[in-house]
This record gives sequence, structure tokens and C-alpha cells, in this order.
Amino acid sequence: MSSEQQQFSFEEGLKKLEGIVERLESGDLSLEQSLKLFEEGMDLSQGCRTMLEAAETKVEILVKKGRNRKAEPFKLDETVG
Repeated sequence: MSSEQQQFSFEEGLKKLEGIVERLESGDLSLEQSLKLFEEGMDLSQGCRTMLEAAETKVEILVKKGRNRKAEPFKLDETVG
């Protein structure tokens, strides 16, 4: 995937994909236009999938770190209250 294609947020990519699906489903496109949009959609889909996988990995790491933390007693600041 090119760096140009990675310059969108997950939400932007998803919105673009929805637009592509709507245009493809309209049936008003030529074969060439449909193929071009399909290719663009596949690229966007892969970019979104990559972002989701990265987020999933990060969540898994954070959860594992959380399991390894020791509980510590909560200490109130005596100046509060």
C-alpha cells in the first residue's frame, strides 16, 4: 500500500468505502469505472483492515500489561478535603 493511501483515518476510509459501494450498487457505471472503483475499494479495505489489526494488537498488549500489574493501595492526598 502506498503512503498516499495510508493518509486517511479509519473513519474516513470507511466513509469512502460506503460511497464506493453505493456507486457500484447504482449500476450506472461503465465496466471500466466499476473496475476502477472496485480496485480503489479493495485498497481502502486493506488500509482499514491494517488499522484495525494494529488497534487490536495494541489492545491485546494493553490488556496483557494490565494483567501483570500489581494492585496498590489507594492513598488519599491529605491536603484534599
